[in-house]
Amino acid sequence: EKFYTCPADLDPTLSHVCVSASGPDRVGWVSLLAKSIEEGGGNVTHSKMVRLGQEFTVLMHVSVSPEKHRQLVRLLRDEQDLEELNVKISSLTRRETGLYARPTLGIRIHCVGEDRPGMLAKIASIISEKNLSVEDLTTELRYNKQNGRRDFVVNVDCTSQEIELKDEDKLHAILGDLETLKGDLGLEILDIRVHQELS
Repeated sequence: EKFYTCPADLDPTLSHVCVSASGPDRVGWVSLLAKSIEEGGGNVTHSKMVRLGQEFTVLMHVSVSPEKHRQLVRLLRDEQDLEELNVKISSLTRRETGLYARPTLGIRIHCVGEDRPGMLAKIASIISEKNLSVEDLTTELRYNKQNGRRDFVVNVDCTSQEIELKDEDKLHAILGDLETLKGDLGLEILDIRVHQELS
């Protein structure tokens, strides 16, 4: 079982692009962008689209056959109806180039606590200190109906290229440091799960 693997790693026979866009929020942006990608021969796999105030922001992974790669890029750049969305396209390549070691362990962290400044910075600092690589990280604010407060929610998937499940002392040290976040940040929920890739 592969974990924390992006589409660019999974299918080397296709070309892969990152499509990012941001512009004034209005109805129809998703439909227009998705239709343009389809017409260009692309297939959207991973995506995140969110309204932030008056701005609508998009981040997409798109796979496309190599022979249609230029056609897709040209279509997205030349589509006048998308001009306000400031579409940017960048090519993606596989990470397995010999420069990156294969991950040996995955750690998934889910935490919820009353929102206050610096929470993400503290969490990210410990992840960095433990030499863990962030693969996917999302944050959001939720309104807690029970107590009327705003909760900050963090979900992060990270990997290690240095330790395995059998390295119990090193693993317990990392987990112990991560567990200090509950007291340091006053978290209501801190759930940490460890994953090992099956051979």
